[in-house]
Amino acid sequence: MSEPVEDWGPSKSSRKREHRELQTLAESLAALPEPRFRKLPLSERTRDALEAARRMPRSGSRNRQIRLIAQLLLEEDLEALAKPPQELASKAREEAARHHAAEKLRERMLETGEPALEGTAATPEQRERARSLLHDASPRAPTSRSVPARRALYRLALEILAPD
Repeated sequence: MSEPVEDWGPSKSSRKREHRELQTLAESLAALPEPRFRKLPLSERTRDALEAARRMPRSGSRNRQIRLIAQLLLEEDLEALAKPPQELASKAREEAARHHAAEKLRERMLETGEPALEGTAATPEQRERARSLLHDASPRAPTSRSVPARRALYRLALEILAPD
């Protein structure tokens, strides 16, 4: 006969990992913009603790507050709370990708001119503005108008790549 195996529960390392994940969630909840923060489904105690953390500067006391919030989050619906920070992170990644694409489009326009707009959703008015800006932004003849024209080209590229 074999001896019965004792169930000691999760290991100390796994408990630490879980607590670190809760602390990360607490940090992201504390960093949410005010309108999104107000919509979170939280108990009064957890909301008060998060509001206190939002007012604190980054310091040891704030770190202790975040650890407290992580403990309080064990009593909350974690799936519902994880969605807002994930949505914001997803939107931030999409926005960053759009800005990178606009930078690339501007560089292509500076290198090749108006043909860089082929295959984009640029309207005839945007193409005309690009022509004018490319003339002012010409790298061959740097002038006082070239830097503002390059910035305007970037804004135009963002406008062209804007989601509908």
